[in-house]
Amino acid sequence: MTVTYATYSSEEFISKVGNTPLIKYEALSNELGRNIYFKLESSNPGQSIKDRAAVYLLRDAIARGLQSGDTLVEATAGNTGISLALLARSFDPPYKVRLFVPDVLIQDKVDLLESLGCTVVKCRVDVDQEHPEFFLNVAQRYVDEHEGAFYVDQTHNVNNKRAHFETTGPEIWNELQGNVDGFVAAAGTGGTLSGVSQFLKSQKEDIVIWAADRYGSGLTSYVTTGGRSWESEGDSFVEGIGKKFLTTQMEGLLDRLDSAITIDDTTTIVTIYKLYNDQGIWVGPSAGVNIAAAAVLAKRLPEGSTVVTTAADLPQNYASKLFNRKWLESAGHWDSIPEELHKYATYLSV
Repeated sequence: MTVTYATYSSEEFISKVGNTPLIKYEALSNELGRNIYFKLESSNPGQSIKDRAAVYLLRDAIARGLQSGDTLVEATAGNTGISLALLARSFDPPYKVRLFVPDVLIQDKVDLLESLGCTVVKCRVDVDQEHPEFFLNVAQRYVDEHEGAFYVDQTHNVNNKRAHFETTGPEIWNELQGNVDGFVAAAGTGGTLSGVSQFLKSQKEDIVIWAADRYGSGLTSYVTTGGRSWESEGDSFVEGIGKKFLTTQMEGLLDRLDSAITIDDTTTIVTIYKLYNDQGIWVGPSAGVNIAAAAVLAKRLPEGSTVVTTAADLPQNYASKLFNRKWLESAGHWDSIPEELHKYATYLSV
């Protein structure tokens, strides 16, 4: 699968962000007797939900004094870096982009980011958020030591959450004319989950809000223990989501969340394959987590209820695992994928 992006001016790029399609998952909705919808965020110009935050965060950097030739600095697991790179190069002259990423980031993403002109610096993933080599801290240190470097800081800059409070949430509410009974989403920085849930709760107090989580993350533990524990176990191939600490975006989240659920990798993969088989729509791993979690939430609500989630991106950047039979077998997923879906594992290992 090859990833390509159209070339836009900054005005064109920004004008095309948001107002993404709200898609009903027909087969799953019919099976459950509840309505399952997802926002197809791959229709943004950068092909992910992170375009929304990138626009707000870049505007903030400009307001803080970002000038032509300056460098946008971010700590990211990939998609925010892609959005920033595309947005930065849409300006004339373009801004520079330096990204600090976990050293386990799938190589497909690293290659893509570098092809978009980013400088990519890998940072240790085996350290906690207090360690000086934690990727957020390395990014901050670079900014402190280099003139003309602006830390975008999607983790703590609340313009991230604001983007979803002002765009994603209202779009969901308006498109369904307020007929929303539940919302579920995973959290990387927490901007989507926090911003959308805050808006929806402001419109309908009794809407049920869940956090979706992956293995290796402590968010489910944090929510279900009322903030007392970040305990986690296992690991996951799913990138860009999962938390082991509270971000600024997530402040007050416990007051809006009703529960959380962890989705295992096999369920995530099967959900992605089934959606394509049922409806011809490809989505990335975090969407697999979200849709699987939405199905569980829907079962807890009365028949006819409507649950909404987000599909953050496309699966191309994860192809070397997600569609690679050798990897699926080695990771123990292959035998759990229904045989009629095996035909989608078409990645050829080098």
